[in-house]
Amino acid sequence: MSPPLLSIDRLAVRYGAGANTVTAVQEASLSLAPGTTHALVGESGSGKSTIARAIVGLAPIVAGNVTLDGQPVDPTRAAGAARMRRRVQMVFQNPYASLNPRASVGDAIGEALMLHRPEVADRAAETGALLNRVGLDPSAAGRFPHQFSGGQRQRIAIARALATGAPCLILDEVTSALDVSVQATILNLLRGLQRELGLSYLFISHDLAVVRYMSDAVSVLYLGRIVESGPREAIFTAPRHPYTQGLLAAVPSIRPEAATAAGHIRGEIGDPRNPPPGCRFHPRCPRAAAEALLMARCRTTVPVFTGTDRRVACHAEAEA
Repeated sequence: MSPPLLSIDRLAVRYGAGANTVTAVQEASLSLAPGTTHALVGESGSGKSTIARAIVGLAPIVAGNVTLDGQPVDPTRAAGAARMRRRVQMVFQNPYASLNPRASVGDAIGEALMLHRPEVADRAAETGALLNRVGLDPSAAGRFPHQFSGGQRQRIAIARALATGAPCLILDEVTSALDVSVQATILNLLRGLQRELGLSYLFISHDLAVVRYMSDAVSVLYLGRIVESGPREAIFTAPRHPYTQGLLAAVPSIRPEAATAAGHIRGEIGDPRNPPPGCRFHPRCPRAAAEALLMARCRTTVPVFTGTDRRVACHAEAEA
């Protein structure tokens, strides 16, 4: 089995200081195998994008390790950040915000080529080839971001990421702002590029249908902690953590018999500035609410992961 292209181990991200301290991510671990897609899912505020930003050096890591190509890397330092940029590129939810409105598409892609692949002699030809690869006419190189639709701008952002030659893309809600029909074309484009180029994706989304379509493995986050992780079909067909069960139960279905046995999640996600002690999910957990002894343990003790390939952090599962 090939070693992971990218992995994190017990990663923690913290903002602020003193009374204003927010631990946005706590002890997060996952690995991304070459040529595969690992999805991060969870409600808004769960820490998905924070993990992505920490990996590329855009969020402060206070504990844990990041490993790239089997070697440790510190993305918060200049040398580590440069190494990370050569191997990992991030594509954001809003491509317009990540593109310079004063630079033409050709200039944006050409800059990435100049910085990361200076050996390319004919940048104009390579820019045209990259635009064609993502489904745009090479003539788009002479136009500016405001002259394109949202879906086209996302294609441009993908082309710019490909220009670096990085084998790994972090895709942060890349289709959530697009119409459903446009979402499908972008997702199919990404899958085609993965097959063609052997790319690896860390895929962040709150849309479980999209996650099931795109991923090979899934990690589920709640208030900064990963609560369940494993192969895609195992997560979707036999979720073990009550939070995962609740997320899946909330997915609309035209077949009532397809719903999971678990009820919908109660209430809203907690405040990351003041997370509950013990298991962070316990105030919303239907299993803990139904069992007084279990609730007492969940309120005071942080659950540890059990399992290897399929992992879950839940007191009820550990006792089952």
